[in-house]
Amino acid sequence: MRLLPRSERVGAWTISGVLGTVALVLIGILLITGRLDEGDQIGTAEGFQVAAGPGGHPGTTAWPQYGYDAGRTRANPGLSLPPPYQRVWTRDLGSLLEFPPVINDGRVFIGTNRRKAFALDARTGRTAWTRRLTGRSAASPAIAGDLVLFTTINGYVEALRQDTSHVVWRRDVGASTESSPLVVGNRAYVGTLGGLILCMDVRTGRLLWTARATGEVKSSLALYRDQVLVGDYGGRITSFGMHSGRIRWRATSPGRLLASAGAFYANPAVAYGRVYASNVNGRILALNAQDGSAAWVRVVGGWAYSSPAISDETVFVGSYDGNLYALSAITGDVQWTFDAGERIAGSPTVIGDLVWFSTIAREPSEGRTYAVNTHTGQPVFTFGDGRYTPAVGVEGLLVLTGVRTLYGMKPAP
Repeated sequence: MRLLPRSERVGAWTISGVLGTVALVLIGILLITGRLDEGDQIGTAEGFQVAAGPGGHPGTTAWPQYGYDAGRTRANPGLSLPPPYQRVWTRDLGSLLEFPPVINDGRVFIGTNRRKAFALDARTGRTAWTRRLTGRSAASPAIAGDLVLFTTINGYVEALRQDTSHVVWRRDVGASTESSPLVVGNRAYVGTLGGLILCMDVRTGRLLWTARATGEVKSSLALYRDQVLVGDYGGRITSFGMHSGRIRWRATSPGRLLASAGAFYANPAVAYGRVYASNVNGRILALNAQDGSAAWVRVVGGWAYSSPAISDETVFVGSYDGNLYALSAITGDVQWTFDAGERIAGSPTVIGDLVWFSTIAREPSEGRTYAVNTHTGQPVFTFGDGRYTPAVGVEGLLVLTGVRTLYGMKPAP
């Protein structure tokens, strides 16, 4: 074996070092520019279940929990509340409203950043009752029989009677929670910033099971058959058995190669046998609900904090790039985009053939709420207040959520 002279060995090491440095620089450039990004993955109709789409309820008198139904589709395509509108009441609730209200039995229920729960008369907007909560509310409440459940960032779930605000039970969940309760029958499911998933009896608050996610849980859970699903700040979506809390499957979000899996702030939405979810890293995912395998991936132009709304085989989702995207629920292809000119952090909502969303302006007073046609993306209505998730509705009444104000609107005769 021939050994190189010392001078040649030094030269060889120098050249090797230079080449190695160049290679590292090139890899860094590729990562920064996204050239090593797996990018979009187009899906097919395999496993897509048309019959498992959101149903329409034209005469509904309730919007019972965040996202309307247990699948968190944020859609009631059968409810027609078109413009023009007559504003029938306005209520300034005195502090930031991070999530929209729920509606049941002629009352509108909401929690605020000033530790207050409100019940308003849906016809007039007048206060039926107020109750001080254990902490600030950064989630929508949920209807559970004759109770309404609130979560607080002080780490409690509180069950109040809808008619009187009497506290029936209060559960310490051990860590701050921004998770809107998922109510299925006599069970309620929430996640915590401590990374726990908890299942409670809605009548007593008794803890039925706990399970652990792979990071902080700010997301709300969604239902698929006998599974409850949630995303976390570890960049994973996990399916738990709703009765036992045992893990059925766990999927890691795709992203740039050699980068992290991002984080799921938004909650998943379930329809058509698929789980749709938005990752802060700009990936919109469709997973097969049975096993968590990827159906498609779409990369948008900015952070995605917005939970998807699902209707008419379309996924509606906002991004920090200022666009509302309408994606094919089958393939992930872009059907249309609407440029709102400002970041979108909140989740869209479909009511009838309108998709509602708001912009998160740098000055809160500059936020706007939009309604655009679900089929064309053409703007139909604009409102001069809004920040996060703006719209819920029941027959004859649209309730819009502004920065700190609720608006009761009726279609003009």
